[in-house]
Parts: sequence; structure tokens; C-alpha cells
Amino acid sequence: MARNRNLNWTATAKTFQAVTGRYWSAATYGWVGHGRIQVTPELLLDFSAMLGVASGDLAAVTGIEPPVASPGPATAGVAELIWGVRHLTASQLRQVSDLAESMRK
Repeated sequence: MARNRNLNWTATAKTFQAVTGRYWSAATYGWVGHGRIQVTPELLLDFSAMLGVASGDLAAVTGIEPPVASPGPATAGVAELIWGVRHLTASQLRQVSDLAESMRK
């Protein structure tokens, strides 16, 4: 599902780190996608926020129940943002990134 949003393994790792503060290696996300690593309830919730898929739907597909806690406000709208920037050129994406970074300061 990350690939459908033009996120390769490296982009997925960077996105998760930016959104959740958690970092796994890019290969680890690839292994999750290939079923070599078990998805944890917390990771399911992170994927739900990033992909814009209800955690209950992911739970139904994976058989893993999400934790009771919901993602924080920082994750709200992340899936829509990722979907919205997928058509930007690399130069345009850098401009957006630079602007966002300047707003954090």
C-alpha cells in the first residue's frame, strides 16, 4: 500500500520517522511488506495514519488489533498530504519541504 503512494522502502522509513518519531531501517519496512516481520499493534496504527486506511480495516485484513490509544494530532492528515504531493516534481517537493522546515523554526 505504501508503494501505491509512491513510497519506496527508504521513503517509507523517512515518513514514519517524521510522523511518529520511530525509526526502522528501510529494509525492515520492506520485510514487513513481504511478511517476514510481524506487524505490531502500534505499527498497525502508524500504517493506518500514514496510509489513510481505518485501523479497523487493517485489523480485519491482518488479524492484529490496534492498541486502544489513537495516533496523536501530528498524524492527522498525513495520508492526505502524501497523496496530494505525489504528483509534484522533485524541485517542487524540495520547495514544499524547505517551506515546511522554515515553519518549524
